[in-house]
Amino acid sequence: MIERWQTSKLRAMLEVRRGVNLTGARQTGKSTLAGMVDLPKSRRYTFDDKLVRSIANTDPNGFVAHEKGETVVIDEIQKVPDILEAIKMVVDRDSSSGQYLLTGSSNLRFARAVKDSLAGRLGRIRLRTLALGELNGNPPTFLRRAFNRDFDPFYTYFTRRDVIHAAFRGGYPEILDYSPDDRSDWFEAYLDDLIEKDIQDVTEIRKLPELRATAQWLLAHTAQFFSTEELSAKAAISKVTAQNYMAALKALYVFDSIPSWTKSDYEMVGKREKWIATDSALVASILGWNESELYMDESRNGKLVETWVYQQLAAIADADGGYTISHYRDNRKREIDFMVERKDCAILGVEVKAGQASLDDFKHLKWFAENLAKVPFTGIVLYSGDKTLRFGEGLYAVPMSALGS
Repeated sequence: MIERWQTSKLRAMLEVRRGVNLTGARQTGKSTLAGMVDLPKSRRYTFDDKLVRSIANTDPNGFVAHEKGETVVIDEIQKVPDILEAIKMVVDRDSSSGQYLLTGSSNLRFARAVKDSLAGRLGRIRLRTLALGELNGNPPTFLRRAFNRDFDPFYTYFTRRDVIHAAFRGGYPEILDYSPDDRSDWFEAYLDDLIEKDIQDVTEIRKLPELRATAQWLLAHTAQFFSTEELSAKAAISKVTAQNYMAALKALYVFDSIPSWTKSDYEMVGKREKWIATDSALVASILGWNESELYMDESRNGKLVETWVYQQLAAIADADGGYTISHYRDNRKREIDFMVERKDCAILGVEVKAGQASLDDFKHLKWFAENLAKVPFTGIVLYSGDKTLRFGEGLYAVPMSALGS
C-alpha cells in the first residue's frame, strides 16, 4: 500500500477542525485514504448508493445527526449538495473537532444548490494523482530544499525516455501497471463517466458531444496559451458556453488554471491564465499518443512533460503547504513555466526541459532575477540527467528525478 502524502495532514486536521472535506478528481484514492484513517467511533456512507441518497434527501437533518465523539464519513458528498446546509447547522451549534469527513470528486464551490461553502467550519484537503515521490516512498521536501538551494550533486539518472515514460504512466493509482492499450480504454471510460454522470453534479449540460470535444481540445492545448475566443471558434460554441464548459471541467479537477505572476509594475507583464491538465496520462491516452513517436516530437513531448512536472510541483506544494504556483509571461515573449512563491514571498522560478539543459535555457530566469525580483529568487531548469549543475548565482540545472527524491 502506497503511503499518501496527505495522510498525516488529514489526521491532524480532523484533530482540530469540525470536519474535513477531502476532495480531488475521481479515482485518485480519496475513499481509500478516508478508509485508512483510524476513527475511534464512526459511521460511513456513500452517496453512490441510490437508497442512501434518497434517505439523505428526505431527512437531511436526521441523516447528519451524530453522537458525541462520533465522526460521520460521507463519500461523494457532491451528489447531495443540499445536505451541507444540515451539516452547517450542526457544526454551528457544536464546535468540537472531527465531526465529519466528507469526500467528493468536485469542488463544492461549483456544485449546484450549494449556498454556503462552510468556509471556516470545514478544513479542505485536495488529493491529487500519485506523485513520483509518493511512488518512491519519499517525503514531499523538494520545494523546501530548492528554496534553500540544497540540491544533491547527483540524482537518479532520468533519461528523456524515462521522463516521457513517467508522463505516459501518470499517477492514477488503479492503472499504474496497465499496458498502454488497457490504460487508453480506462481513460476513455473515465472521460465518459465524467461527462455523462459527474458533470451533472456540477451543472446542467445537455450537449455532451460538445462538452467532450471541448475537453479534448483543452487536453490538446495543455500547458499552452489560448484565448476563450479561440476555443469558442474551434469548438463552434459561444464564448459563454466555452466559459461554462471550462468552469465545469475545472470543478471536476480535470484541469487547473494557473494564474499569471503580476506582482510588478512592469507594464509588459501578461495576465492570461495558463490551463493545464491535472494528469499527463489523461492527456496522452485521450489524444491517442504513442510513446515512441512522441519521443521525436518536441512540441508534444514538451507540453506533456511540462504537465507531468506540474503534477509533481502541485502535489508537493499541497502536501508541504505554504506555496502558491503561477507562471510568468510578458509581451517581449519572455516566459517562465512555473513561479512557486513561498509564504515569505521568496520565489522559485522553474523551467522545464525534456532533454539536456544549456545556458540558453536560463536566459529568462536570469533576466527576471536581474530586473524584476525584489525578493530572494532561485531559478532552476529541470532537465533529463543526473547531475546538479550551477549556471550562475542562484541558477541551477536540476535532474527531473529530484522531484521524487
